[in-house]
Amino acid sequence: MTITELGALGELLGALGVIATLVYLAVQVRQNTRSLEASQRLALAQTYQMRSDALQGMLVQAASSQIGGIIFKATQAGYPENLAALDALSPEERSRFRQWHIAQQAHWDNMHFQYQQGFLDEEYYRDEFMKRVQRLWPTWQALRLTSGRQSFFDELRRLETAQDIGP
Repeated sequence: MTITELGALGELLGALGVIATLVYLAVQVRQNTRSLEASQRLALAQTYQMRSDALQGMLVQAASSQIGGIIFKATQAGYPENLAALDALSPEERSRFRQWHIAQQAHWDNMHFQYQQGFLDEEYYRDEFMKRVQRLWPTWQALRLTSGRQSFFDELRRLETAQDIGP
């Protein structure tokens, strides 16, 4: 083998090495990008969870001392099937009941957010989330709790239309 042939072989091996290195780097960059995206989604979900927990804790604490009796009173009057049962509550009881439902709404909004981010599986979404919010949505409407994170309320309205769950 001549020096020219050895040089050509060296160039070929060098080119193959460069190609292998580029393929390896492309795979590493792709894996790193996926990892960063997953970390970002998790950080968003954790931030939203902290916000939801703080709001829920505050509102539940404010209302919890008497909420059991209020729920019992409303249930005796036909709640949740009959939303007119809310009229049996005094203004103070209705205010406490509303605060409790704000906390409930924050919890379910957080669940919806986690589902959107891929941290809640389809089965839980279908078997728990959808059923619970379909039952709660008419009460939230009666209590005028109808604004917040747009995609959550869009989903509530979609479920209402799909299942005819309106008040």
